[in-house]
Amino acid sequence: MGILRVLGIIILVLLLISLIRIGGTAEYGEAGILVRARLGFIRFTVYPRKKKAKKKPAKEKKPEREQSAPGEAPPSKPGGLFSTVKEFLPLVADAAGQFKRKIRVDRLCLDFTAAAPDPAAAAMAFGGANAALGMIWPIFENNFNIQDRRIRTEVDFNRREPVIYVFASFSLTIGQAVVLGIRLCARFLKVLSHLKTRQKKQKEAV
Repeated sequence: MGILRVLGIIILVLLLISLIRIGGTAEYGEAGILVRARLGFIRFTVYPRKKKAKKKPAKEKKPEREQSAPGEAPPSKPGGLFSTVKEFLPLVADAAGQFKRKIRVDRLCLDFTAAAPDPAAAAMAFGGANAALGMIWPIFENNFNIQDRRIRTEVDFNRREPVIYVFASFSLTIGQAVVLGIRLCARFLKVLSHLKTRQKKQKEAV
């Protein structure tokens, strides 16, 4: 009976811990992907992990990425290639299906810039993007509990490829975070590896 009681207490404690809500932010732009987590007053970067740098002569510190206070919209930043975001959409869809409306998105900012080598094609891409957002957004709201949002679209005739900036401030329970990590971590790393390989080949081809 003593062992069963101890096991019961451990299971109860783990269950209570799994119900604790944690916060975080996910951001994608010209600088790449940045994921941060927040548990009370503790904040840490989930991705990318900091590499241990060898000791070098002191240099001027580079300015850190600007951070927004919780709930505030981040300042406008240069977007990253839209083709990269498309690679991660299946992961977002999987998360939505796994926890329908249980993941709370406190703030979502999306800035999309349509572009193409030809001005006429860029204008058509801009119209298509607005139409697509109009159709996709209700589905997105139906799967995530979105509190506040800012969506902006524009066209840039000087660019050759569309770019996008995305920022999301969200919260979920520790249990949900663990399940998502187990379910999506391997696929996330696989997509990243594929993108890095493709970018390396493109650089070598230039």
